[in-house]
Order: sequence, then structure tokens, then C-alpha cells
Amino acid sequence: MKFYVAALLFTTLTFSAAAQQDHKAKDGTEWLQHAADQMNLRAFGSTPFHMKATFHAFPGIVLSKEKSDQIISGDGTYEETWVAPHEWRREVTFGSYHAVEVESPAGRKMQASSDYEPSRVLMFLEELLYPVPRRFSSPLRMGQHLHWTIKNGAVGGQPYVMIGDDPGYLFLPTGELLQSVFGGTVTDFTKSRVFNGRLVPQHIQMHGRNKQDLITADVAVEPAGQVEAAAFALPGSPADPGMTLRPLDFTEYTFADPGRQYSPSETSGPSRPLGNLREIVDRRGMVHELEILYSPNPENFAPVLPLMRGDKFRHPATIDRSPCEIVHEYIFGPN
Repeated sequence: MKFYVAALLFTTLTFSAAAQQDHKAKDGTEWLQHAADQMNLRAFGSTPFHMKATFHAFPGIVLSKEKSDQIISGDGTYEETWVAPHEWRREVTFGSYHAVEVESPAGRKMQASSDYEPSRVLMFLEELLYPVPRRFSSPLRMGQHLHWTIKNGAVGGQPYVMIGDDPGYLFLPTGELLQSVFGGTVTDFTKSRVFNGRLVPQHIQMHGRNKQDLITADVAVEPAGQVEAAAFALPGSPADPGMTLRPLDFTEYTFADPGRQYSPSETSGPSRPLGNLREIVDRRGMVHELEILYSPNPENFAPVLPLMRGDKFRHPATIDRSPCEIVHEYIFGPN
């Protein structure tokens, strides 16, 4: 993780938030819980807000020129009005995809131009809504308490605290989260500002560990002001549990992975591929937008990727017995 530290820490000398006191914590889990709380705008009793984010999604590494194999990319917007935990509105526009999700006393409802959320939409919303994965900020989700390494250091006179490696998290001593490394993806959280006692990174940048850009985003937040009840009204019945813009943590859904259809021989030998792959499995079990997040030898994935694209799992993932769309990742390690 040290490869990514220097430039980011120099950025914080200018843009870090106004927190002054060093954070005291006994272990890595407390650092992660503190960061999750510090960045949680949506906790019970929080101040109502309006957020608007503009983002650009990049195509990543796919090793294919076929149009159907590409990662959906381009410009997008995310807008959210939040009044209370059960009174909010979220809206995403990304290319031809447009979706609105609301929750109100009438229940949670959603309208979308497609029942498939593009990969980069899920990737961005995961970092925006849950900069610390829920399985780490709430260890009970995994049924175990993880033991994190803690390293203190400094670059150019700027001290830092590093929790873990991969997954790993980089903090200022105040507890401000600057960077995460997780599953081949690196995310920078910079230009943070304080909004009603919470930290809001105004710039989020994601890239793979092969240095390929994935997402850049600018985030603005302001008081919600007077919000009309009509803003939270959508026609139709409440949405099924699996129909949501909210990225799902693997502890929330059931997915009986039946294994892949490609030959195991493709992943052995001196030219075996190594690294992290990411794909989306839709609500019918179909695979979409397969890409290489990280690999020291990405070209060695060339025989494997065509066998994985267009694959279909016999049973989609479900949440409360409702089919849901999920992010599915693989790690190809050495034999």
C-alpha cells in the first residue's frame, strides 16, 4: 500500500478537514468504526441535507474490442435529498440509465429505465454511501472480530496511520480517512469538509492497482432546506427487497455459487493469470461487465475472460427471497 501514500499525503497538507485532535483508538476496528461514524451523514438524528455528485466513469481493463464486452463509461450524476432514515430520495443518471428511489411513510419505491444497474454506478455508490465496508465497521456482520495491523509513519512531515494492507486504510492521525485499498481497487477521499459535524470528501477518485482510472467524482452537500412531501412520492407499489440502488454487502444476500464453466486448466501453468476480476451478476443470474481490477500479468487472462463473459448462474442472488443484483469478485492466486 505504501506505493500510493506520498502524493496523497502531500495533497492533505492543503485540503485536509479542520479536525485538530488526534484520534485515540485501541485497535484497527475502532479506527474503522470511527471513520464510518465520522462520515455517516445518514445516522438517526442527523441534519437533513441535499447532496449532488457529478462523476466520470472510465472503461477499465477488458482485453476485448467487442462492444458488448465493454464497461459502460461516461459522465453521470447522483442526487440525494435526505430528511430522516425513512424519508429520502436518491436519483442517478448515467448515460441512458436513469433511476429514482424514495422512502416515505408509503414505503420504499423505485423507478428505473432498466432493472440492471451499471457496474460503475454500483462502484461509485459503494464508496459514496459506505466508504468503510459494513463488514469491517460492524464485525458482527461477519461473526468475527478481525485483527488489523497498525503502522504509524510520516511523509514530508505529514504523519499518517495505516490500518491493514489489502484490505488497507490510510488515515490522518485525526481519524480522517484518506485512502482505501480493497480487492485490487484504490480509492482516494480528498478535499474533505465538515458538514454539521460530519466529514464529507468533496473529491473521490478510484483506480485499479494497475493504475487504470475507474471513477473520478466531485461531491457537494448543503442543508436540505424546506422539502415538500411530494419529493418523496412515486406511483406504484413498494419495491421488492432486491430492487434497490443501494449496493448490497455480501452479508445481506444469499448466493449459492455453483462454480464457473471454464476449464481449471486455463488457470494453471507458468502463464496462469494472477489478480482480481470483477463482474456484475444481474437479477436473472447473468454476468455483465467483466473486468480486470488488478493483475501483474493481465494479458494472461485473455483465454479466461471469454469463457466467463455471458455466463449464467443457475440461481441469482436473493435478499429476503427477492432476486437482487450483486458485485461478484474473484482472486486468482498462485498455485
